[in-house]
Amino acid sequence: MSHIDSFKHELVGYFGSIPVYHPLEDIYGDFESSPNQLIIGGGSGEHPALVIEDLTAAVGLFLYEMSKEIPELEKYEEVLKAYIYVRPEEVISFYEWNAVTYRDFYEMCDSPAMQNPVGDEFLEMWLIKGIGEFVFHAMPKLAANLLTKLENPHQYFKHIYYNNILLLPPNFPVYSNGGNMFFSKVTNKK
Repeated sequence: MSHIDSFKHELVGYFGSIPVYHPLEDIYGDFESSPNQLIIGGGSGEHPALVIEDLTAAVGLFLYEMSKEIPELEKYEEVLKAYIYVRPEEVISFYEWNAVTYRDFYEMCDSPAMQNPVGDEFLEMWLIKGIGEFVFHAMPKLAANLLTKLENPHQYFKHIYYNNILLLPPNFPVYSNGGNMFFSKVTNKK
């Protein structure tokens, strides 16, 4: 049993071979997290946790980077310039990681099995932008304090840039203490 199994959470998908979770309550112990964050790995008994603590900053950095590729996003420059100097340690925290864990994670991220491997990018920035893209498209409520300042920015996206989180299909059994984030029976009843 991993640490996260002691708390209410939902499975968001898989980042490579590592589960991505959305906590439904505050988590303390092997790592700390809240419902405003995402977790890659589940702590003891599973892969050591990597907590994406500031999802708004991840989305902001992703959109700032995309404004270089998508000219229509330049109109949001005033809002997005706050994310120009995002530092990885302000956005993500590694819990109980060591040099071997980091190396293995990097090798997975640079593997051709990833749809868009890290390549020459700095791993932490690549990861933050990829999570930002995911939250922007799939879980925008987690970055609502930024996205409500922008008028329908989704309309300008025609391509996927990172897309490294695999979602599970509906009715697939999951072991999370809150079900599958996108296909839970509770969500479908709404």
